[in-house]
Amino acid sequence: RDLLALYAEDMVSDDTACFVGEHLENCEQCRQEFEQIKEPKPICDHSQAVPLKNLKKKIYAKKVWTAVFTALLITAVIVSAFTVLDAPKFFPYSEEIIKVKENSNNSITVTFSEQITDYRCEGYFEPSDDGETDRYCYNIEAWTSTWDRWFSNHGEQSTTIRPQEDVPFTVYYLSNNGMEDVCIYGEGSTDNGGMITLPRLVFNYYFVFAIVAFAALLAVWFFAKNKPNARLWIERIMLYPISYAIGHFIVLGFTFISYSPVRTFTLIVFISILLYCAFLVAHSLYRLRKEIKEISNL
Repeated sequence: RDLLALYAEDMVSDDTACFVGEHLENCEQCRQEFEQIKEPKPICDHSQAVPLKNLKKKIYAKKVWTAVFTALLITAVIVSAFTVLDAPKFFPYSEEIIKVKENSNNSITVTFSEQITDYRCEGYFEPSDDGETDRYCYNIEAWTSTWDRWFSNHGEQSTTIRPQEDVPFTVYYLSNNGMEDVCIYGEGSTDNGGMITLPRLVFNYYFVFAIVAFAALLAVWFFAKNKPNARLWIERIMLYPISYAIGHFIVLGFTFISYSPVRTFTLIVFISILLYCAFLVAHSLYRLRKEIKEISNL
């Protein structure tokens, strides 16, 4: 039996071949095994193996993309939750929450109550027409947030404002609720009566632009029926207007005004990018799932 494979390939000597031939005439078992060795082996059909290899790769890719999608979605949820909890709640002016004390060096110290967890003090130069009554103006706004109340305890905070080059200065408190700004130190402006700090309405335009962009891309997508590659890229692009709209509702809710436009816009863009990446991965997962189903049906 050890010689049968060599005998079938004619790789033995004449004497050995004669010996094996005589043995096969008298041994039924060896003769059957020899017949099996001589039978042609089926050639492996690589064309059938390729879909199976592709299926294995795509299933692995699906697992990877699912993990990426889950991580992105969880990150977006965490950031969105923090954004909602950290949304500023501005305090209207009252003598209980803010006190002003004059110092001997012509500076003032503004002290906030413990209810206030954060504040902003910004100054700017206000020239006059005659050049003799130039002054510096400082705007103060104070707020708290759910996050700060739960996890931060800053205690009583204060800030000191010093005169610039012996130029008189005025300090306004901005309530950010539609009420007039309150002059808490110095001589307030008398032009046009009291001043009111208005919220920014620019987010209304951004939101409308996102909706219009989505509608335009959707129309182009319908007209590109016979162009699958173009449709694919249009689908990917129009996911961002949707992401921006969702980010807007997470940060601002159903309003379009903000007293902190830079912070608000930064958060909307950051959340929308996270959501956009998550939606792109979900879109790729959907297409990958269809491909796996097609290969499985082959």
